[in-house]
Amino acid sequence: MSVDYGIPASQVVGFFLTIVVAYFSARWGGAESRKQFKFKSDTDRKLAAAELIPLLMKFANECDEKKGNLSTFISSQGHDGKDEPMRGLTLDPKIRAAAAQLGSEVSQRAIKLEVTKDRAEAYVTDAGGYIDREDLDQSILSYLALLSLKARYLVDLAAAKAGMSATHPQDEMDQLLKEAQKRSFEIDSGDENKWH
Repeated sequence: MSVDYGIPASQVVGFFLTIVVAYFSARWGGAESRKQFKFKSDTDRKLAAAELIPLLMKFANECDEKKGNLSTFISSQGHDGKDEPMRGLTLDPKIRAAAAQLGSEVSQRAIKLEVTKDRAEAYVTDAGGYIDREDLDQSILSYLALLSLKARYLVDLAAAKAGMSATHPQDEMDQLLKEAQKRSFEIDSGDENKWH
């Protein structure tokens, strides 16, 4: 006794071939989609870094310029340079958006840079009436070095996250670290995983 299901053998073979072709198409298409996603993700990271790095370097250079002006003012006893205040440093809001595209570590450090800047400005404003001017100037020099250093570390981190190999010269970073350590403890713990 034979059972007839009413499906010709050619349809069964055709159905089977359709399943096989669909399987390999999905597999190949999925691999292609993953490649496209990875390419787009890499491109987005590089674009974010290309936006973030110049903004951070502008901020670091602004800190360096203020530090140089104040240092010259102090060493020339007010005859040259400029008596720079702590206020007036500008962190572009685009920094946060670009940092967020590079991941949580970059984003966290960008926020920490902003918090440190605000804390330095508040400390200098609050202490201005109570601390000797020369002592306050030394704190400002240290804070400006700290902010420049943090911005440059962030530049290097953003470049690394985007797959770029460029970094700042170590001797330049060491000099900024030495200057920053003189008074940075007043506004920063030195631990990137803490807000203080």
